[in-house]
Amino acid sequence: MTKRCPKCGKEIPDESNFCLSCGYDINNDSRKSDIFSNGKIFLALIFVVLIVGGILIFSMTGNNSQANAGDDLSREAGEFSLTISDINGYYSDENKDYFYWVEVLFQKVPSNKNDYIVKTTYLDENNTDLGHEIESLSNVYYETDYPISVGYHTSYKYIDVDSVKVEIIRDGTVIKQCSAKMDKNTLNFDKPEINETK
Repeated sequence: MTKRCPKCGKEIPDESNFCLSCGYDINNDSRKSDIFSNGKIFLALIFVVLIVGGILIFSMTGNNSQANAGDDLSREAGEFSLTISDINGYYSDENKDYFYWVEVLFQKVPSNKNDYIVKTTYLDENNTDLGHEIESLSNVYYETDYPISVGYHTSYKYIDVDSVKVEIIRDGTVIKQCSAKMDKNTLNFDKPEINETK
């Protein structure tokens, strides 16, 4: 019985491993069929399915933990309620410095105050940090119906504060924040003339 070359169609002697006309390797075809007959493709498919399945399971559990972290953060943020009621500043002739502070009205605060810090940031009109103060919530908060002063900041040069941001932070994560624009018309900030020296 004679074989035909699958590439060029010429007859090939039974004992030949190559086509005498085009040089095609006849054993190449038999190796391909061996792959299918030995189940190697089946094993490769199972391997791919296991890898893809593992990736999907890992990403789903990762998303669940992120969702749980987001839920915890929302719940924790709900334990706080605060607003900025006033931004103050004055110039001290005696010390020759500028002094700033913020009045914050806390309506709701959790009992574990030691776990939180209060960061007060003074910003210019481009939201650039002009100066900030960090203090423990337990050090600044006390139970009262009136605003509490936070973020006492001293500067030896005038800084043009446009707004203030107060953040409640736990373990490096901002739990709650509020911002307010500084009303420079009502600000009790009697600063001296600024003389630019060249």
